[in-house]
Amino acid sequence: MNITESIKFNKVKEENEALKEQLEMAHYFNQNLGKELDELKQQQLFKEDFYFQCRWGNVDYDEDCETSWQADEICHNNEHKDYWTWQLKDNSKYYKLPSKEEK
Repeated sequence: MNITESIKFNKVKEENEALKEQLEMAHYFNQNLGKELDELKQQQLFKEDFYFQCRWGNVDYDEDCETSWQADEICHNNEHKDYWTWQLKDNSKYYKLPSKEEK
């Protein structure tokens, strides 16, 4: 191997090492993103996590999840909107959500 080839080889070798380092950093970054995504998925709430509650008049309507969306429609159409709320079925999910101070 002559001097020119040796210089080119060393340069390619250095570039290869730099690319390997970048690849390792990208892999580490992707692993951390995966962990963050898993944490965010645990904080996500779905409509099945809530139940419908209407407090119109002296009546308390608590509906289970399967009929709650229909109950919402009935209550809303009867203009009870000011009296209905969606409540979490399991408050432990609420306590797992991050607060603004943690960010």
